[in-house]
Amino acid sequence: MFTKISGFVKSNTVQENGKTIFGKLLEIFMSGPTAALSLALDLKALPLTIRDSIFLECLETYILNSYQFNEETSQFETQYLESFAVALADASPNPAGDYEGSDEQLIEYAKRLIKLIDDCGTKQKTYYLACMTRALLSKQIDRCKFFQLSRCIRSLTEEDLLFLCGHIQKVNVSRDEEYIDDYRALGLLYETDEGFSYSKRAFELKKYALCYEDHVEIPDSFPQKYEPIIAKPISGDEILQLTNDIN
Repeated sequence: MFTKISGFVKSNTVQENGKTIFGKLLEIFMSGPTAALSLALDLKALPLTIRDSIFLECLETYILNSYQFNEETSQFETQYLESFAVALADASPNPAGDYEGSDEQLIEYAKRLIKLIDDCGTKQKTYYLACMTRALLSKQIDRCKFFQLSRCIRSLTEEDLLFLCGHIQKVNVSRDEEYIDDYRALGLLYETDEGFSYSKRAFELKKYALCYEDHVEIPDSFPQKYEPIIAKPISGDEILQLTNDIN
């Protein structure tokens, strides 16, 4: 498939292969799950680099776990069988959903999904992303929440995600913990008077991604955020009044 000239790969051949793969990927996310899985398997037949192979493994994991799939019958068993891109477009709290039948808009959502899967890099993190897609398809979360939580999955290691899953029940977290900065940057921890506390977003990440098959309760209330006392300048009249009060 690749033509070599004096030890170099012919550039136009590489570009054509790249266009073929990217075009098929867009078609995957614009299609329903059955067609998407078939297209993904077709892509595996192409000569690929190691990085491409890792991505396609993650892609297959995503497709098989974004819907309820019966491996014995090789059939998807769910009422939510719309395409990934359309599901994202229609999952907004806004009735318009920023989508009015524009194929270009759907392609943009497909591109974002491709990038998310590519950034995951492992089948386990891709599985978490697939679980969130199931939550999106069943209208448990909206598009905004999907991308917020996807950012957390993309940015944290599997070890960070597993640690979060096992320790999130703690009410207060010591200021000395090493992971605080990473979690806090993603909105998973916030500062309180007694240290740090896990945010609602952290519980949502566990409920809709890390432990989607389990029952996870999101607390009704959270510890109050730390609010530093900010000194305000005192006017001359206020100083004079305070002096008079003391006298």
